[in-house]
Amino acid sequence: MITFTICNPDGTIITVGRREELPGDIEIEMNTPEGGFMIDLTGQEPFDTMDILDIHNGYKADAKKKKLVKIKE
Repeated sequence: MITFTICNPDGTIITVGRREELPGDIEIEMNTPEGGFMIDLTGQEPFDTMDILDIHNGYKADAKKKKLVKIKE
């Protein structure tokens, strides 16, 4: 199972998806804002088993490193 996020340029997560394969280039382009990016989280613990709402609500992306970081409460 593949887990991915689509993010705004500032690192806020727009969507988290989990499916059998990554979306195609056209689908990614249509759903990613200008300057935004996608991160493939597949194989990265704990994201493989984490509920997608927990990823969406508890993390944001580091736009330079293209990885997720936990939001400080």
